[in-house]
Amino acid sequence: MVKVTEFLSKRLPLLIIITGISTYFSPVYLKVPPIVPSALLGIVILFTGLSMNIEGIKTINKKKTELFIIAILKWTITVLISIGLASLFFSDEPEVAAGLILAGAVPSATAATVYTFIAGGNTSLVIASSLLDVIISPFVTPLSMMGISNSNISISSFNLLQSFILIVIVPLSAGLFFQQKAKRLVENSKMITKLGSALALLLIVHIIMVSGKESIASELELIPLVVVSTFVQVLLPMVLTYFICKKIMNEEDTRAAIFQVGLCNTAFAAILAYQFIGELGVIAPILNMMVNLSIGALLANYFSKEEIKSSAKPIHKIPV
Repeated sequence: MVKVTEFLSKRLPLLIIITGISTYFSPVYLKVPPIVPSALLGIVILFTGLSMNIEGIKTINKKKTELFIIAILKWTITVLISIGLASLFFSDEPEVAAGLILAGAVPSATAATVYTFIAGGNTSLVIASSLLDVIISPFVTPLSMMGISNSNISISSFNLLQSFILIVIVPLSAGLFFQQKAKRLVENSKMITKLGSALALLLIVHIIMVSGKESIASELELIPLVVVSTFVQVLLPMVLTYFICKKIMNEEDTRAAIFQVGLCNTAFAAILAYQFIGELGVIAPILNMMVNLSIGALLANYFSKEEIKSSAKPIHKIPV
């Protein structure tokens, strides 16, 4: 069990790519009710709440300025780049454009914490920023979709907020509650948490890919452009964040900011696209998931080999 869990955790980006491609070409697949992907992601987020370092978050009071800067960068740079790419390349494909925007306008991925840890960054800062994302996203996400004009696409703030509550807030709150009330149980379930999260993500990819197989087949000529767009959508915010933050933050916080800003929870974006946009809408989030996990893994491994220097400039505090 331990070896299987470690294998799945370390090879998850590659396994997601393999799962997506094999599902597309395989004649054998799971056909499940639409509620199943949402329930699976709820399980992943529940596990996230169980494994969060609450004590680390409590020490984040001294990082209010960093939190503010990271939030501004994520909800401007990442969202605006997503809108720009969608408008530039997919103005005639509103469902694909909506899916691409959605992939950049959701909270950060759970993998951001893992990759930050591998890279030697400040994981407490990522966790605190993720909680802030949950508050901001239900309001920013509908606004980011306003430029998409199509009668088949209607994502209301109320429907989004409802999805956030059911898929994100309730499971996350439950995980945090159980972590505080049943600490011994949580400590004994760490391996199950890692294994369950990995398996649930792979199942989500499989189920969402099944739902979009026909649409993807009908729009194969768009796939290369979507891949390039998602590559830019992930990498450009990370690069810009690095060069901005390294001038005003220490190296640990900068590394945290890179993954927090660049890696969005595209499993959640794919589920929202599946619910509110249509089958074409899931193409960009699924491809983004493959790209962001792969780029994230490469950068995390690169930074893990780079020693953190203590000569970073101190940040100038901004009253928040």
